[in-house]
Amino acid sequence: MYTTIEQYARAAGVSDATASRRLADVPFRIPTRGRGRKHFPLAAAVMTLKGKEVDAGAAERLAQAACDLHGRDLYVEAEFLPMARDFAEWLPTEVMRNRLRTAQNSFVVAVANSRLCSPTIVRNLTPLRELFALCPPVLAWVLRGGEAPDVDGIAPAFAVASNEGTLDQYHINMKEAA
Repeated sequence: MYTTIEQYARAAGVSDATASRRLADVPFRIPTRGRGRKHFPLAAAVMTLKGKEVDAGAAERLAQAACDLHGRDLYVEAEFLPMARDFAEWLPTEVMRNRLRTAQNSFVVAVANSRLCSPTIVRNLTPLRELFALCPPVLAWVLRGGEAPDVDGIAPAFAVASNEGTLDQYHINMKEAA
């Protein structure tokens, strides 16, 4: 999930200049047909909020306004692993931390119970579990609350999509079959 400077400013109650200054060191994407507008990863953006802004509900408002640039894609790049770890450590409330723990534990169970579970996924289960925090439905739920995402439905697909080793193995097997 991604947010813009304007969304950040509205959610935090700060000026666009302040939002821009806070997000200056955050990596960003400029989507195709984005007209040059920078989109910042939501997990990185919320970590720049001040404590009083978080207490006032800015993280929830920012999550509400955020968009998913890739549609309903469950893929999260492996390069985002440090961000996922930082995000998990940053979570300001016990409620948010409990939601994340619940999602991550449910992820492990769902993947283990899935027919898609394979040795390459099991080998990467810990980093995949950490990356799962950035999966759009999970990230939104951790920050906003509300109805929990369907972890049983999305976890196996997320594990396959985000496990580069699994995808590499899949292509090797497909070449051998051909």
